[in-house]
Amino acid sequence: MLALCLVLQMSAGVRAAAKVCNQHEELCSRAYNDVTSISTHASFAVTNQTKPTKPGTQFKGINDQLNDGVRGLHFNIMQGSSASEVSLCYPDCTVNNGGTLLDSLKVVKAWLDANKNDVVTIFLEGVDTNASPAAVVKAFTDSGADKYALMGKPESWSTLETMIDDGTTLVVFAEDPNIAAANSKGYFISYKGTVLKLEGPFKYGEEWTCGPWDRSTESIMLIPHYIVQTTTYGGATYDNMPYPFNLGTTNGYQYEFHA
Repeated sequence: MLALCLVLQMSAGVRAAAKVCNQHEELCSRAYNDVTSISTHASFAVTNQTKPTKPGTQFKGINDQLNDGVRGLHFNIMQGSSASEVSLCYPDCTVNNGGTLLDSLKVVKAWLDANKNDVVTIFLEGVDTNASPAAVVKAFTDSGADKYALMGKPESWSTLETMIDDGTTLVVFAEDPNIAAANSKGYFISYKGTVLKLEGPFKYGEEWTCGPWDRSTESIMLIPHYIVQTTTYGGATYDNMPYPFNLGTTNGYQYEFHA
């Protein structure tokens, strides 16, 4: 009896750890397109917070962003030093060159290796990019990130738990139709008919556009939440540059209702 009682007591004390998806247990049963996630604009365009030497959109690198809870990354893709190379640049490669797409994908792949219960989305931005579609595909295969990629747009989105169980924890959307059509395995999903990219960004003092929006065809919604300014850099003037030093206003009370 002693042995039996001991077994029963031990069994009663053991509880299976609750599964979490994107850091939250309650998200596991939700469909991918029914989960709101934070994504970062031009995720690669890092600048120094205290002594910026160039315009940028982020104070932290991609790995730190993911560790902080960001689950959407926006990569502005452009041709690099040759047609076989893809660079990440914002607003162009003379202002903030964030390195190659390959190097950033290696960071994402390593993070997914270490975080099996998280789903990450990449938005390949640039509707008329000069990046070679073949070079973009090669960056995904060479980095190993394609190992996690969801293959093609589903008829209906799976739950996060199903995606995690299937190992398809990377969703890739491509704004340029030539990029979207380039991959024979179908893991570049076109914005067209899938992603509703809302109006924005806005300059300081402008009113946010708050809908309502028609989502009858697009199942994914992108809401811009950053204020922009006009910046002069290297003798050139750039519109719609993020204004990171005004975060108190961007995330303030008067702008919270549009999201």
